[in-house]
Amino acid sequence: MAFVRTDVNYAAEYSRALSNAYPYLSYFGAIWGANNSNLYKPGMGKTMYIPSMTVKGSRAVNRDQITGTFERNWNNELTPVTLQMDREWDTLIDPMDIDETNDVATIANVTKTFNELQKIPEMDAFLAAKLHSFVTTPDTTTLTAANILEKWDTYLAGMTDARVNRDRVEAYMTPAVYKLLKEAAGITRFVDVGNGIQGVDRNVARLDGVRITEVPSDIMKTAFDFTEGFVPATGAKQINLIMVDPMAVAAPVKYETSMMSAPTAQSKGKYLYYERYYYGAFAMPNRAAGIIANSVA
Repeated sequence: MAFVRTDVNYAAEYSRALSNAYPYLSYFGAIWGANNSNLYKPGMGKTMYIPSMTVKGSRAVNRDQITGTFERNWNNELTPVTLQMDREWDTLIDPMDIDETNDVATIANVTKTFNELQKIPEMDAFLAAKLHSFVTTPDTTTLTAANILEKWDTYLAGMTDARVNRDRVEAYMTPAVYKLLKEAAGITRFVDVGNGIQGVDRNVARLDGVRITEVPSDIMKTAFDFTEGFVPATGAKQINLIMVDPMAVAAPVKYETSMMSAPTAQSKGKYLYYERYYYGAFAMPNRAAGIIANSVA
């Protein structure tokens, strides 16, 4: 998101509570908080090695004799992965700005705004693009209300054939695709009107056991420019839908720290806030079938 510095809005009298429009929480919390994201974190250096293993199948028992020789029937492989995003953010806050904005421009409010409107959306945008990049051949079929359920069934059938547990699968889709899903023929809804006036809930929270999360379209892009903040990269395509088993990916945050310095002569009497966070995402070896994406061709 582009940022242009403007004059500080000094307030004479109004609420100290900071009210930012549509504050963000992570849409991909199920991935950031998954077991893999906590289990696989690089130690020393930027690169870590993810172990994977294959074994030979079993055979029938011969009760009458021992034949052949005993041998190793397993293989072990190490896949190197590297974290991609080493980010920092800092700001100065003048004590007079805190006073003359009626305590609106406090460290707490400034950092809260940064987290809600910049840091968390940036991390989600990065993760959406990475998840899409893990899919060798994304589906580019144009989704419509007429075909979306058929495509959904095809995606799930492919995952089931690859032994992906559908009860773990998370689906992320743009509002446009979510609207198509609600309009699809074959979606059954139950509306209880037996107790007078009630709200009608048309949400499709789960479909065939898969939890659905509606994600803003600007986060669902195939590539981003992270030079400052995040903006869609030149030539980036729209991601319509991502279906992912959290066991198929890892999104660790290796390092996250924030610190503040009180006003000093060196900072010319201003508070100095600094934050750094180091994160990335990678696909788990041998689990490519756990990620499916539909995007614009």
